[in-house]
Amino acid sequence: MQGDRRQSVGLSLSEGPLGVSDWRAASWRRCIVDYKLDPASPGVYVLSSRELKHQQDAFGGDLSIATLDVEHALSMVEEGGYSAHIANRLGTIVAERRSRDSTYYCPTDRLGAVWSEPVGGTNGIGTAILEQRPISVYLSDHFFAEFTTQACVAAPFFGATGELMGVLGFSTRNSALPESTQRVIFGVARRVAERLEKKYFGDFYRKRYILTTPSSEVTPSLIALDDEFRIVGASRSARQQFSLSDSSIGSLSLWSLFERPTRPPSMDRLCTGVELRRLMDGEAASVRARAPLQPEGRGRYLVPAGAAAIRKTGTAGTAALTVDDCAGQDPQMLRNVEVLRRIAGSGLHVLLLGESGVGKDTLARALHLEGPRSQRPFIAFNCASVPETLVDSELFGYSGGAFTGAKREGHAGKFVQADGGTLFLDEIGDMPVSLQTRLLRVLETGEVSPLGSTKTWHIDLQIVAATHQNLVQRMREGKFRQDLFFRLAGAIVTIPALRERMDLEDLIQAVLKQCADGRDIHLSQFALRQLLNYDWPGNIRELRNLMQRAVHLHQNGVIGIDALSVGTMFLSGLRSIDTGVTEAAISPGEGLTKEVIPSSQQVRRANDEESIPLRARIAAETAERRAIADAIGASGGNLASCVKMLGMSRATFYRKLKRYRLSMNQNNLSENGGARKFSNRA
Repeated sequence: MQGDRRQSVGLSLSEGPLGVSDWRAASWRRCIVDYKLDPASPGVYVLSSRELKHQQDAFGGDLSIATLDVEHALSMVEEGGYSAHIANRLGTIVAERRSRDSTYYCPTDRLGAVWSEPVGGTNGIGTAILEQRPISVYLSDHFFAEFTTQACVAAPFFGATGELMGVLGFSTRNSALPESTQRVIFGVARRVAERLEKKYFGDFYRKRYILTTPSSEVTPSLIALDDEFRIVGASRSARQQFSLSDSSIGSLSLWSLFERPTRPPSMDRLCTGVELRRLMDGEAASVRARAPLQPEGRGRYLVPAGAAAIRKTGTAGTAALTVDDCAGQDPQMLRNVEVLRRIAGSGLHVLLLGESGVGKDTLARALHLEGPRSQRPFIAFNCASVPETLVDSELFGYSGGAFTGAKREGHAGKFVQADGGTLFLDEIGDMPVSLQTRLLRVLETGEVSPLGSTKTWHIDLQIVAATHQNLVQRMREGKFRQDLFFRLAGAIVTIPALRERMDLEDLIQAVLKQCADGRDIHLSQFALRQLLNYDWPGNIRELRNLMQRAVHLHQNGVIGIDALSVGTMFLSGLRSIDTGVTEAAISPGEGLTKEVIPSSQQVRRANDEESIPLRARIAAETAERRAIADAIGASGGNLASCVKMLGMSRATFYRKLKRYRLSMNQNNLSENGGARKFSNRA
């Protein structure tokens, strides 16, 4: 039989597919040519329990959502002897639901089994991952002879931003299984995967309108819209159907995909269903939107019922921000939020990295309020603000009379106070090494012993740690324990500096609106342009302070450059000076008023700290602008080619486009405002 199997594989590769589907011939070719597999020698690898636990934790809270759908689907397929399982994007089975009748159970499909194609040959999970589409592997479709008595189907499911999340699979070891039954099970797997994708997308964009459009794919195209018809998210199917990229999402409107009617429908009208005509082919399509979900609704990612009251009394009497508020429309922050939501409830600790003032504490509190521990305490502790001699007693607590000056009744300590909830350890990089050892022991054992006491407290809490320090460098210098780093780094999230965020303009306007507290106050065009060119060394903290001061210095409801620069080093932090336009020269239209601003000589003096003559800076920026415009023209507007020519990262390239008012079309050298403005919303 093994000889026949080798011959069958050879025929398929040398004489064409012989009636089998093209994907099988391609998969078998990979198995022989690329992976050097022998069809007579299978070698399925199974992870250890520790390795499996690590991969299950990495899959995060999304695993619980997927298993609920799998359990429902299993009731429809188990009569055929099928069992169900979920594999991660690496092909490892991280969850399974066995049929009640184990007669046809495949022991090779147990928890921890790795079914990537280079290991398991042609199989449902591994081949679906490579093909990025549902696959049905029926008996002899398998590459390894030993598995030809098995039948399996697998359907990949994708996340809200189009990335592969995992694979849903059904398998049975029944060589007498009719192929017609296999086709039915294949259809079930596709429908469940489609339902999972819609659920993940709906949860991720729960505060947005979600438009469903017909698609040639099995899964309908989903597009998330804001109140102004701007596209803020798109499913994998929508990205493929409308050729949407990460850079275009956030900068395009719905009317860049569909013909805008003479009387455009309202958002409420979209929710009842309308017919729109696609721009790409002129075909009419029936579309329907789902209205944003209520923030107090039920759901794993929605705000728990008890958290609403807490949110109303945020810091300084203002409403606490949600995780979505923290993410805004910045691509890096959106990816960060997706990672954090996946690990919600998994028990993994979180490490937040970023400059001072980027909002690490705000994000930590938002994670707590939207997480499974929201009903329990949120305790914050700054490791750098407390003297080293007191950090130990503040964190671990002490018994009465443990040392001179100790309270008679003792002190519980932050660990015990946060039991069941979240402990936010800010500036963890500044914690003394001696205390890092004690912290590591608490994380490993879940036990805390107060100073001067023989009593041990058993605690269960989520640690969110944050630092502006370079922890890799601190570890090299022996100032931060490597084992503590890996214990804290269940998920590492880097929060971009304010000057690096693609949604900077949106953030400025949002903070201004919050500080204005309902008053009609807005920024002049010149002031906004200078804010976008500012370096923001203090990040969001500085922005908030600047706006709080500016709303008291406005003139006739307009904040000008003078209101921003009073008592600050704002002008010296400008990255570029626009000498061609001053605020006084702007037309007073659209609610703007003429304002007196510092002269160019004053601006020059403010920038003397940088020791760069203004004329030289203008010349350098003019040359840089022309180089970018030339690169766009030479590449035909291709983003990948542009950044490669210029030697820039994509984030830097987007910032330059915004600064110089360039766009990805090839008409960038026009100085009369004819080129359309490039949006920084990626």
